[in-house]
Amino acid sequence: MDFACIPIMDLLQHLLPDPSALALKHWELDTGTHQFVVTVESTQVIAHCPLCQAPTGRVHSRYQRILRDLPLVQFSLILLLEVCKFFCLNDACQRRIFTERLPSLVAPWARRTTRYTEHLIAMGLELGGSAAARLSHKLGYGYSRNTFLRLLSSLPLPDIVTPKILGVDDFAFRKGHHYGTILVDLETNHPIALLPDRTAETLATWLEDHPGIEILSRDRSKTYKRGMTQGAPDAVQVADRFHLLHNLEETLEKAFKGNTKALKQVEREQLQADGVILPQPSEPQTSASQSPRQIKKAQKRAERLERYEQVHALRKQGHKIKDIAHHLGMGKRTVYTYLSHSTFPEWQPSIRQRGSGLDPYKPYLIDQWNQGRQQTKQLFEEIQQHGYPGSYATVARYTQQLRGTQPQLLPAPESLNDLPGRGPAPKVKSDNHKPLSARRAAWLVLQRPETLNNKQKTLLERLTQQSDLSEAISLTQGFIKLVREQLPQNLDSWLEEAKNTTVKAFQSFAKGLEEDYDAVRAGVTLDVSNGPVEGQNNRLKMLKRQMFGRAGLDLLAKRLILTNE
Repeated sequence: MDFACIPIMDLLQHLLPDPSALALKHWELDTGTHQFVVTVESTQVIAHCPLCQAPTGRVHSRYQRILRDLPLVQFSLILLLEVCKFFCLNDACQRRIFTERLPSLVAPWARRTTRYTEHLIAMGLELGGSAAARLSHKLGYGYSRNTFLRLLSSLPLPDIVTPKILGVDDFAFRKGHHYGTILVDLETNHPIALLPDRTAETLATWLEDHPGIEILSRDRSKTYKRGMTQGAPDAVQVADRFHLLHNLEETLEKAFKGNTKALKQVEREQLQADGVILPQPSEPQTSASQSPRQIKKAQKRAERLERYEQVHALRKQGHKIKDIAHHLGMGKRTVYTYLSHSTFPEWQPSIRQRGSGLDPYKPYLIDQWNQGRQQTKQLFEEIQQHGYPGSYATVARYTQQLRGTQPQLLPAPESLNDLPGRGPAPKVKSDNHKPLSARRAAWLVLQRPETLNNKQKTLLERLTQQSDLSEAISLTQGFIKLVREQLPQNLDSWLEEAKNTTVKAFQSFAKGLEEDYDAVRAGVTLDVSNGPVEGQNNRLKMLKRQMFGRAGLDLLAKRLILTNE
């Protein structure tokens, strides 16, 4: 259609919300207030009573409604709508006079057109209250966050169609304090409901109210297991394979923590193979030669070792976990951790390293340091000229590390007058080595072989060759195979092997799997995954953070569920 040949009145007629039900009478453009005012009237001749639905054409009177519509370029569009009031001709109806309805244009008593309201609702669902309000002011709408929240609160949730496959997981309203439950249809991958808590009773009640579910997917939660058994006893419960492998990684890490000597031996062998010169082991330092930090570290280790021995001694005497924790002033989780290790678990170095704004400039600092330019203030000023935005204290801490890790060589007394400062220092090499912690070693074992590089494969071989670690690694690889290749026929033999092992952590892991045997077997048999539930849970976290954690259950449910429709 060539709009250039259409008169302005005809063009505006086509822009109306419902051109077939409205007739354009007049329009006015106010450049001062940036308003475009259009006067229209209803073309309906016959109206239906909203109570009895009886048709009538008898007009009682006319009146004008002021409606706000979608903006036209930078102008607000105002509709002056002339509608009729009709007499209801049904003598049995309680309503004698009624206003004609235009459902395609506007809701009763509304001051915004339907299409404009839908536009605002879409903004609120995607952005929430405050963000939608900020955008509305930029677009010239000028609405507050309360307006958007009222629109969202008026929306009804869709009727729940009971799915055949349901995924269940928990989410945090406030981490560590208050949790809820998210339910996802695993056939459509859409969320269908949010429950106010993560108790077995709440889940069981919901399942009883929605019979017909055939498969229930979950993590290893005993609470959800109990709720599913109560609410849907005929449904097949499936333990998610990702969570099975995650529990396996935690078990292997626990087993490795009891063999820190073997891990350190593997780490030394790997570093020597990489050409790193390691310091020769020296005699234990006496308290007189130790620094205050080393003394404090040794004292803390001695305290932990004493607690570890006390926990095992009290357990052998038959005391309960909660009584041991109360008597020693410890958490029950720490008591469980100590009891799960047959040897004292040494402190494990963390491999989580945060990035620093100084990282891009460290090669330059090391190069200048090796050339003898070791004045921190001068180095700081130079990297500032190269764009370093950080503080002097950060640079000073790094140069202090260089001095501490590579102590300077003091010259002989007779040459002090010939050498600047204290003399040359040894060359410093950039050290990107990460310590071989129990977590890093466990992560390495669980990786797919094709994803490992040559260095990682060599490290894995060294771990396997350690007699103290080989049994745990063999059990881990066997379980990985039966889960990834879905070999339920190997589950029974693996459980028997794990129960008879000398590794205590795997004995406990096998016991837990036997208690949830049916769900575990279904997990390695059926192609059902809780992955879509985790994805929707991540969306829910994003929505919660977008609203600064202040949204209640109803608002979270509407933003999560209605945006998937």
